[in-house]
Amino acid sequence: MTFDSGFENMASLRPRVGRGHVIHCLDGYQGRVGMEEVKSGVRLATTIGGHLRRTSLLPVVSDFLFEGAGDAIRELSHLNSVHDVFLVMIDSAFAFELPDVSAGWLSAYDVETGQSRLVSRRELHALGRRVREWQDDIERQAHDHDIDVLRLDVDQEKSLPTLLEFVMVRRLRKK
Repeated sequence: MTFDSGFENMASLRPRVGRGHVIHCLDGYQGRVGMEEVKSGVRLATTIGGHLRRTSLLPVVSDFLFEGAGDAIRELSHLNSVHDVFLVMIDSAFAFELPDVSAGWLSAYDVETGQSRLVSRRELHALGRRVREWQDDIERQAHDHDIDVLRLDVDQEKSLPTLLEFVMVRRLRKK
């Protein structure tokens, strides 16, 4: 199941069995091959839960840099009572740590939303820190709702030990 900012537009793939399922999912995600529109229910938990036929492992992969991310975490916690939900947070603060600029004001364009905004040099310089604080807060909210978080960095040398530790700790806890 794929979603955009704030879980507004959702699409899903029919499940398959076996090793080919991963390739099937990647094709659907990258090229939207075989994707079907998901009709949104009143709540996110019922929309997602209505597509799951049995108790499932439900990793939610995102950078969680959207309005209402806290509400989405709360909704996912309702699913966590039946399914095994965990978040895979892409640590994207590095993408906002931009070099110093000489201009006092800059026009910033968000490729995901298509919106432009005029920002000061000081605001631009603080973006990396603000994104890190936002993601730290989202991680705290998830833990408060008993949802595990795997936070992955773009640096593979940092992410691999984090991934291994996550799997080991989760395996011990879930037994």
